[in-house]
Amino acid sequence: MSSSAQTAQPTSSDWHWVMTVQTPNGIVNTRTAVITVPDGFTRAAAFDFVFKQFKEEYGSPLTVLFFDLQSNRL
Repeated sequence: MSSSAQTAQPTSSDWHWVMTVQTPNGIVNTRTAVITVPDGFTRAAAFDFVFKQFKEEYGSPLTVLFFDLQSNRL
């Protein structure tokens, strides 16, 4: 089989995120971690993935005070 007929392997990349949220009763929480996402994953999808973790713990509504997403590679 020629190399052009081979199926491309999916690739992924590591992203470092930081998010700070505040609950209606004043609790402020900041977390940081690294996530591995497949190529084609969007910034919006990464935000939703991270925000969902906070909503599962604190419920809704939450105010996002800070969000940053950067490639984990230097």
